[in-house]
Amino acid sequence: MTREEVLSLTEKIVSGTATDEELVQYNRLFAAFTQETEWDNTVLGDQQMIGEAIRERIQMTIDKPAGRVVNISWRRWSVAAGIALLLSGGYFFYQRGQVAPLPPQAERFKNDIAAPAGNHAVLTLSNGQKILLDSAGNGRLAMQGNVNISMNTSGQVVYNGDDSKSAMNTIEVPPGSKPIAIILADGTEVWIDAASALTYPTAFTGSTRTVTVTGQAYFEVAPNSKQPFRVQNGTDGSTVEVLGTNFNIKAFGQEQKVKTTLFNGAVAISTTNARQQLQPGEQAVVNNRGTIRVTTEADLKEVLAWKEGLFYFNGTDIPTIMADLQRYYDIEVVYQANVNDEFVARIPRDVPVSQLLNLLEMTNLVHFKIEGRKVTVIR
Repeated sequence: MTREEVLSLTEKIVSGTATDEELVQYNRLFAAFTQETEWDNTVLGDQQMIGEAIRERIQMTIDKPAGRVVNISWRRWSVAAGIALLLSGGYFFYQRGQVAPLPPQAERFKNDIAAPAGNHAVLTLSNGQKILLDSAGNGRLAMQGNVNISMNTSGQVVYNGDDSKSAMNTIEVPPGSKPIAIILADGTEVWIDAASALTYPTAFTGSTRTVTVTGQAYFEVAPNSKQPFRVQNGTDGSTVEVLGTNFNIKAFGQEQKVKTTLFNGAVAISTTNARQQLQPGEQAVVNNRGTIRVTTEADLKEVLAWKEGLFYFNGTDIPTIMADLQRYYDIEVVYQANVNDEFVARIPRDVPVSQLLNLLEMTNLVHFKIEGRKVTVIR
């Protein structure tokens, strides 16, 4: 291949227009970066210069509004992961050093960890009774006053009925669980992610509809201008105020940032220090000092990937990726090396953890070892 053909092929891979044959061809080219004896300087030119040119061409394509994300199915991603995993903050090809050889991947991944087989959420009623939702079955779960709590055929927890008195219930979704959806008494739908919880009244009787969330949840709020909906963050005490809208809130305590992303309608974020209203497509990031920063650069597909059954990383660092895997697969993550590069990956959530780790490993920039439920990050 000539230099021009290499760069043309790069553009096809990044834009998602490459054929399967071209994906295989590029994967071989990427492998050549780690095997100097296969690189033809006479035809392709200086290897380092070509690597830099390819990285710049990738960045140019990614930065275009219509091409921020490579739209390739996960099976095709795995064929050419060397390019699909964009190293936007580091280098393109692997810099080899004097390190001990790694054991084969088959040995390092022999203790694979399967994706969660079901939902392990626990519903706690106002009287302290706990209901394990994965074994409860469809139909009535409990009565709280005049409000009936049931599980529908889609696996959603549904509250039906009206009551002048209200009791507080909590749904907790532990690590290693699929998300669960709930329909509150006012018709608001909430999806709750792994390692997250929602506390809410069985009936909304006051001047506002107030719930509390820790972790990550997506809301589709039923409109009611006479009774505004409020989401209190159980991590930092900030509040999201809405009338009727769709938004996602991510408030895992260990991340020290709360991200609220608005899809439709309007919301206002309030802390002890600030207040900020969002428009659709905007994301508010609240730090541990109560400061609010609003951005329009959030990838909305990435924000909602968990609800759609996907892992979707678009320029994401390894600590953030591993934090998501830790919550979903209920694993322990240990670091033997710091990996500062950023990656792009897209893969279904119903696959074993080795599938995603293998995708990341194909860059030759990071490797992993699975021991029991512990995953070690190594170079």
